[in-house]
Amino acid sequence: MTGEEKLADLQTVKLYISLKTIKGISDNTIISAVKKYGNIEKVLNTPEKELKSIGFRSNQIESLKRWDIDKAFIESEMKKIKKYNIDVVLYEEERYPELLKEINQPPSYLYTYGNTEILTKPSIAIVGARRSSDTAREFTQKLAKNLAEVGFNIVSGFAAGIDINAHLGAVKRGTTTAVFGNGLLKLYPGTNKRYINKIIKNGCLISEFPLEEEPLATNFPRRNRIISGLSLGVVVVEASAKSGSLITARYAIQDNREVFAVPTWPENFNSETNKLIKQGAKLTENYMDIVEEFASFVNFSKMVDNKDDDYNINFDSNEEKNIYNILKLQPMSIDEICMKSGVEASAVLTLLSEMEIKGIIRNEVDGKYSIRRN
Repeated sequence: MTGEEKLADLQTVKLYISLKTIKGISDNTIISAVKKYGNIEKVLNTPEKELKSIGFRSNQIESLKRWDIDKAFIESEMKKIKKYNIDVVLYEEERYPELLKEINQPPSYLYTYGNTEILTKPSIAIVGARRSSDTAREFTQKLAKNLAEVGFNIVSGFAAGIDINAHLGAVKRGTTTAVFGNGLLKLYPGTNKRYINKIIKNGCLISEFPLEEEPLATNFPRRNRIISGLSLGVVVVEASAKSGSLITARYAIQDNREVFAVPTWPENFNSETNKLIKQGAKLTENYMDIVEEFASFVNFSKMVDNKDDDYNINFDSNEEKNIYNILKLQPMSIDEICMKSGVEASAVLTLLSEMEIKGIIRNEVDGKYSIRRN
């Protein structure tokens, strides 16, 4: 990127931030205008009559005319962006996450730090209680690690307990995104500061809030809609009544995302996940329960089935292992296996015959193949 291109980008960023400081102009207002005209510069040159036709009110238009912005805040914010190499992803850009555009109130821009390219990967959110059990934290790390290994970016909220363990599990095998409920220059909670470099090295931090915004209680529900919005599905691991995790699950339902919940002992303080299951969330015991829902996004060659940890299978080739992993999703016909694996039918038939002789798989009465679990 040339210096001129970078300057142009920063000028556009400045326009977005400036508009947000004008009284009465919200993210939805900005996004509606950008959808209509393509970019923010065109919006500012649009006649008053046209602005009214897309929903701008008279007081908003008057504020635009006066350019009634918070100049001191904007200059301060732009200095910090340059000083700390903060990236800002704008709604009008192709790199803005497509799934996030689908939610009810997407942010018009995101402050980011780290590798923003991972926002294009299929993502799964993992959230849960801050005051979580040791067992739940261990389970979360294992779940996040396995999902990351097969190609999912793991999204969470950087909170203590389940959230931070989701991030830590993910970075062992893949990528993660931490969504802040405060500014990127205000790390919260402080106890998680020691993990920040691991997360940045293997992913990114994002926030819609100004860089020095404090972690206000009202910010976290807004953060939770982004966690859900970035993700194909949301996994809840332990949650108490009226918790942020349940808010994230509600956003997921509202935005037509899949909801997964890990069952908990009924006497556990964080047993609200059991209620989610009763309400239709998918009971989740290991990462395969999630993989089954999103098989088209999975890197099958990286799959490791937790159910088979003690079952040492010696594969003769990567193709054999790949077919085995495909069949762990569900029994399949030869045509389905060919389509999923990308291997020609003649080669698939040979592999299936060899695997059946070794007792790894079996041919069901309906002609489909499945793995042999005993």
